Amino acid sequence: MAVTGTFRARNTAPSPAPAEAGFSLTEVLVTLSIIAFASAMIVGTSRPPDPLKQEAEQLAQTIAQLDARARVTGEPLGLVLESSGYYGAAWIDGAWTALPRTSRELPKGIEVVSPAAAPRDDRLDAGGGLQPQLVFDPLGHSDAVEVLLRSGRRELAVPLPQRGDS
Repeated sequence: MAVTGTFRARNTAPSPAPAEAGFSLTEVLVTLSIIAFASAMIVGTSRPPDPLKQEAEQLAQTIAQLDARARVTGEPLGLVLESSGYYGAAWIDGAWTALPRTSRELPKGIEVVSPAAAPRDDRLDAGGGLQPQLVFDPLGHSDAVEVLLRSGRRELAVPLPQRGDS
């Protein structure tokens, strides 16, 4: 096959290198500064956590743990409520005994109001032992007593664990 026409010589000189793609250090630093400023504004304007709600959630978690532990071990457990805090108790050798590592002091300004948190001396039964306000029966026959926490004029009910038919 014959080629007809005029051939032109190709330009073999290298073309100028295209500008490198990407961002300069200045652009990256400006972008990071804007993001940091916006994050600081968001964090600075957010509301602090509600201490009453946090304590209610902590108490609800303690109640749920005691309830679950009573079911698993098959032994009754209780919760002793004081106006300034609470702790777990176990029925051992015919008497209520405080459980280690379950004690919690409430922050200043928050108190237990329901069921009535007894003063330290009134928490003792006739035999001189502890008497918890909440008892968790392993068979699920526990009384559902509403627990209220108060901070100033605000009161918040603590959710109790839901027991299904098992």
